[in-house]
Amino acid sequence: MRPLLELPKVHVHAHLDGSYPREAVLALARRRGVEVDLPVRGGPASRGEGWGDVWEFFEAYGRVPALVGSLDDLAGLCRALVEQEAAEGVVYFEPAVEPQLYAPRLGGLREVTRVVLEALGAAGGEFGVEVGALVTVNTDTDEPIAAELAALAAEHAGRGVTAFGTAGFEEPSGLHRFAAAAATARAAGLPVVAHAGQTGGWECVAEALDVLGATRISHGVRSVEDAGLVRRLAEEGVLCDVAPVSNVALGVVPDLAAHPAPLLHAAGVGVTLNADDQLWFGRGVSAQYAIAREVWGLPDTELAALAGHGLRVAGMSPATRQRLAAGLASWLERPR
Repeated sequence: MRPLLELPKVHVHAHLDGSYPREAVLALARRRGVEVDLPVRGGPASRGEGWGDVWEFFEAYGRVPALVGSLDDLAGLCRALVEQEAAEGVVYFEPAVEPQLYAPRLGGLREVTRVVLEALGAAGGEFGVEVGALVTVNTDTDEPIAAELAALAAEHAGRGVTAFGTAGFEEPSGLHRFAAAAATARAAGLPVVAHAGQTGGWECVAEALDVLGATRISHGVRSVEDAGLVRRLAEEGVLCDVAPVSNVALGVVPDLAAHPAPLLHAAGVGVTLNADDQLWFGRGVSAQYAIAREVWGLPDTELAALAGHGLRVAGMSPATRQRLAAGLASWLERPR
């Protein structure tokens, strides 16, 4: 079989703070003399049991940002993360960045954003990965600073920031509260990427499209509940950045075999495969393609087609787009 680590791919649904390499986090904890519990819970048919609910996961998630004691610590974790993604065969990486998790403790939003963008960009050059940042508002907590984050994203558009988006567990989340922030980002030429169709139903995906003008959906798996929405996603070219192991771990779907991604793909929806928070779920982006091969039974041509949907990610440079297209063709030309 063709090696999945060598399949060139994008990784565009990965939260910065939930994706750092485990060893890098543990090494930081040792330097600081702090003990940190990092349970891996990937759910059924994965490694470890799933999380009791999304709030149990959210409580654990905050342990890593709290561990970061300086801007240098943060920059070091960013570098380790990009190195990890390069080893996974990622050619374009767009982590969701929430500078508000570190500000004001490590400096203001502007200073934290600067350090993250510089660290990601330098590491991308070092390891051969194009990196863009998806500046992200948490719809559960960040309404007061949404405008400030959108303005920061707009200021750095094309200079390290490649998208603006929303995340959050509560759906429906009243996205009209973030419509003005999304409009600021769109006016700067940034695409809007919204979490939807995870804990909430298909209506939440439609809300993200209509209220925020989203052109990519993080998750979106519950779109399969409405045939009209599935047709709309396909016709409008909206990408769904799905995260199979995450969805099982958090109880969105019962097991990997029941995951809706193959149905969306077969219906013509652009589906990308992603790890979401591999520090906590235990599997990186290449493992998601292994699921597509081993659990969903997709042949290599379809795996390459899934990876090829990444060519439509707006933030990618023409040079990386060409590199990805050529790499996919070369991968398929290899003997099985």
